[in-house]
Amino acid sequence: MKNKQNSFLKIFSSLLFLMMLSFAFLSNETLAQDKEDFKVLEYKTEIDAGKDKEVKLLFEDELRKIAQLTLRNGMKLASHSVAEPITIQCIAGSGELIVGEGEDSKSVELNPGTFITIEANVPHDVIAKPSISILLIKFMNKNE
Repeated sequence: MKNKQNSFLKIFSSLLFLMMLSFAFLSNETLAQDKEDFKVLEYKTEIDAGKDKEVKLLFEDELRKIAQLTLRNGMKLASHSVAEPITIQCIAGSGELIVGEGEDSKSVELNPGTFITIEANVPHDVIAKPSISILLIKFMNKNE
């Protein structure tokens, strides 16, 4: 009988220790998440003098990447696509967004307040008319 009690106490103690260890791990993970629940990002709302193309990374983590892209002097990006969905928000200046290629392409006028979503792998291009500043948000694939 005493051996059964000792075995039970050993098993119970081991389980209790594992439960406490799990709780401590989960608590630390929750606390780590609470430290960075939000971040205030600042970006320019006016286009100053500068290079024809400027990219400023504002934020990056495993789920998203946020950057400010400023194009000046009629600069045009080469048509390209990205593997993840993106958003484009015009914050200053004006320009044109061309989505798609060839006869199927569509043109969207970009002015402050214009906000567009583009699905993954869709070709697009931005043209400054004459200068434009946009916020780009790239939504990363969390399964990679």
